[in-house]
Amino acid sequence: MLTRAGLFDRDNLLCLDNPANFQNTMNVTGACYVPNSWTTDLGNEWVLATHKPSYFSGYVFRADLRDPLVILESGFSIGAVSHGRDLDQVVSGALGGITDHYGVSTSVCASATTQYVTNKFSMYNFNIWYFCGYIYLIDAVHFKGFAIPSPRPNHPIAIRFPHLREIYEVNFPHFIPNFKIVGVVYPPGHDGLSPWPNYPSKLFLAVNPYYSASFVYGHQKTGTEAAKVVADRFNVMHGWVVV
Repeated sequence: MLTRAGLFDRDNLLCLDNPANFQNTMNVTGACYVPNSWTTDLGNEWVLATHKPSYFSGYVFRADLRDPLVILESGFSIGAVSHGRDLDQVVSGALGGITDHYGVSTSVCASATTQYVTNKFSMYNFNIWYFCGYIYLIDAVHFKGFAIPSPRPNHPIAIRFPHLREIYEVNFPHFIPNFKIVGVVYPPGHDGLSPWPNYPSKLFLAVNPYYSASFVYGHQKTGTEAAKVVADRFNVMHGWVVV
């Protein structure tokens, strides 16, 4: 049975030490990005599209306020789409890219997800920020999500990471099963309450024992064995300077 002590035990932790990859999972092996130009570059007059979505498959991060023991047992679900207008909002990134409860919202950038689990309260004219949730690494290599640009292209994080102006959110209009969650990520020294540093230099990955993936045809790996392959993909250096 999965326990909190077992999940966060030091023997169940891996390290992601290349920020260039966990701040932009488009760089990680397994990523596939299809920009919306696919609807116009074919030169096919029979291709008719009301919406021209972009798609992303690969590794993504999701923040959630619920206990990790609940998430790792159940996965991420969404409510049923009730009518056509809701479907439009799923596929187009309605309201300036903010899909709200439409679909399972994720991001290609670990730091971009922290705003969804950070709260603020004021005391004696001071703003106090505290962390009240968890961030999960999801293996969506074999899924296809709608890639949505940042609704705030001039926000400091979009200025620091310009790729977010093209793909900030990846929205999956379907269930994400628990065995596709690689685990919980957090910066070293994080106590579960304090805010994340804005741009951490490394992340710990508490491995989901239910994680399962096939990296070579016919060879299924699970748990730590599978998560080590993912960590190796994230830790590959590509020759640029990491800041």
